[in-house]
Amino acid sequence: MTEIGSLRSWRPEDAAQIRAAGWRNQTGATLQLDAPAEQWLLLADPSDDRPLACLRLVERLGLAPLPRYSYHLGQIVHAASELGLFRAQPTLLLGNDHTGESELADLACASELDASQQQAALVQLIDAALQRISAQRDRYGRQLVLELAGPRDASGASPFWLGLGANFYSGDPVAAEVQLGEAWRSHLAALLPRQTLYLSFLSAEAQAAVGQVGASGLVAEAAAASLGFADSSHVRIDDGGPVWGLRLA
Repeated sequence: MTEIGSLRSWRPEDAAQIRAAGWRNQTGATLQLDAPAEQWLLLADPSDDRPLACLRLVERLGLAPLPRYSYHLGQIVHAASELGLFRAQPTLLLGNDHTGESELADLACASELDASQQQAALVQLIDAALQRISAQRDRYGRQLVLELAGPRDASGASPFWLGLGANFYSGDPVAAEVQLGEAWRSHLAALLPRQTLYLSFLSAEAQAAVGQVGASGLVAEAAAASLGFADSSHVRIDDGGPVWGLRLA
């Protein structure tokens, strides 16, 4: 594995440097820089010790202060043998299936790194997170999950949001996430239907976006795939981006 930087502990000044540089994570959002220092893993430049890449390892997801929601992507089959009809309908069901699992969050890199360097840096950090889990196994869940950005169009709008979420919340989802941070989607979930949703009721653009990785998540997707992460049949409730998972030994 190519090492891009040196692992070191998180320092208070790192947050200020990352904020000033405008880092974005693998979902396209600003980082939760007020998170506890012990969650962070950071790569620093060996020459001047400035941050090059980071991630947060969350021990248990959705237990406090608010539950984490996602859509489970499933299907319902409608069949009538007498009429010769058979159709499988893809569905979305709102839930909290990853409660108590562990999460990789806020994967981000300095803009000076090219795509291959960013991927190598994230591989290095994820590998370090897996080593931490292995050393303290009882503190973590059965699965390590990772949310990835969903697609956005040329104007920056999410087709999945326009096809579904915008019907239940008329405000700007980007502004809401800036204001509320990680709590945004927990509040959004209170407005969304609890019934099974048929994907065929959404626009073609919204359907096509479900489970697809947007530009903000491509480097993290490549890094995670190289370490065994795979699709978990869940998607984010705001932009439809996939939730990937890795079964922990």
